[in-house]
This record gives sequence, structure tokens and C-alpha cells, in this order.
Amino acid sequence: MTGKEVAILMATYNGERYLKEQIDSILAQTCQNWHLYVHDDGSTDGTKAILNSYAEQHSDKITLLYYSSQGGARDNFLSMLMTVEAPYYMFCDQDDVWLPNKLEITTSTFYKLEAEFPENPLIVCSDLYIVDENLNIINQSMWAYSGIYPQYIRNFNDCGATAAVTGSTMLINHAVKACCIYPAPNAVMHDSWICLCALKNKGTLHGIQQPLTYYRQHTDNCLGAGSADSATIGLLYRISNFRKMYRISKAYYKMLKSLNYGSVLKYIYYKLKYKRRIKKGHY
Repeated sequence: MTGKEVAILMATYNGERYLKEQIDSILAQTCQNWHLYVHDDGSTDGTKAILNSYAEQHSDKITLLYYSSQGGARDNFLSMLMTVEAPYYMFCDQDDVWLPNKLEITTSTFYKLEAEFPENPLIVCSDLYIVDENLNIINQSMWAYSGIYPQYIRNFNDCGATAAVTGSTMLINHAVKACCIYPAPNAVMHDSWICLCALKNKGTLHGIQQPLTYYRQHTDNCLGAGSADSATIGLLYRISNFRKMYRISKAYYKMLKSLNYGSVLKYIYYKLKYKRRIKKGHY
């Protein structure tokens, strides 16, 4: 990508079970214009030993960051974004697996977008395969399964309707970092916060409708896929899940409010507008 290296930011915590597969998938990328930065958040298993081994073997490609634990994935990722200086950044979960051409396709798409909007905060994200612990595909599209439609998100108001991105697929430029407010105590997660900050500053979001990541589902996921298919959700689930969804919506609106998004009525209006776009199949 114009010869400029991508900083891949990986947050780890007790990830020894799947960590090697993820790092190996990064090392195997068809595009090698990257450097991996890892910050461990206080692991008590074999994660640190694995990281030390890879960093010793690939010192030209992997750097371990040493500073205090951040207390969770959100602050771990955001702290790395603020610590590492690079023209471009990608985020990486410890338990997924990247397809070999993920970096190549994502950076190629980003380059075209950057030529069109050279000064803008830019975000490119992609779809994911949902897989089980052994990488068997459960669903061909995380976006379709979870109701994520980046093509219907074009500005800050739109983004208020939904968490439009999955952090482990994001590629952003330095202009996004420059407008990202930190620390972010009201952020639900780093990816939604970064996206909101970018779009609030006239940024551009672009989605690649191609799965480029095996998104592993297991009992230790920080966040799971979640289903937006009402046909698969029974009445008892809806009742038991109501309080949880209310808490999530309340936390998301609190995050929006901290960015001066507007009233609850505006939040509800754009949520309904987003759903209408999905139903109509166009923006």
C-alpha cells in the first residue's frame, strides 16, 4: 500500500489455546507489508511464553509492548492505537484465523478509497466466516447472520443505529486515530467507538462483502456473533433476553451521548431508518 507498513494490533489475554494459529495465519499473508504489535493484558496461562517465542523467531515482524494491564479488550486495543505510530492500523483478535489474502484484499481496497478521499478518516472492514472451535464453518456470512450492513452507514447519524463494524476486520488510517477520543470510559467497545469518532469527523466507511476472517466461536469469546434472524429466536429466548438487550441499548446510547449524538428519539429514529434500509435493500 504505497510502501507504507500496516501496524497490526493484537490484544491478548489467556489465549494460549488458539494464539499460535492466529499468529501463523498472519505470518502466512500474501501481503507482507505489515508489523505485528502485541500487548498482553496480564495473562496467567502460557500466552506470554508463546508470544516471547514468536517475537524471538520473528523479531523483524513482531514487537511485544510492555506497559500496565488495561483491564479488558476495549482499553487494551485503544491503548495500543495510541501507543503505536504508523500510517495504517489493523486490529487482530487472539483466537481468529485470517485467510491468506486478507491483508492483500483489504489494503488494495483501502488504496482505491484513499485515492478518492485522500484527507479523510477512512475505515475499511470485511465480512467474516463464523466457525466453531475447530474452524468448521457454521455460517458463511457474519454480516447476514448478525444484521451488519456497512453499506447503509454513511455518516455519524447513520452509525448511531448500529455497531457497524467488527474490529478484527478493520483497516484504518492515521486520520482516524487523530480524531479518536481517548480515554473513552463510555465506549462500549473499541471498534464501535473508533467508527463513531471517525464518522463524526466526516470519515468514510467502506465494507468488503467477502469473508476474510474465520471468526471463531467458543466459550471464552469476549463478544459472540449473535443472531439477527427472528425466525430462529423463540418466545422464551426473547423474554429472557429483553433485559440484556435493554442494557446493551442503554450503554450504546450512553456512548453516543458522550459524543453529543442527540436525543433518545433521534437514536430510535435512525435505528428504525436503518432497519427500513435493510428491508428495502438500498440506502
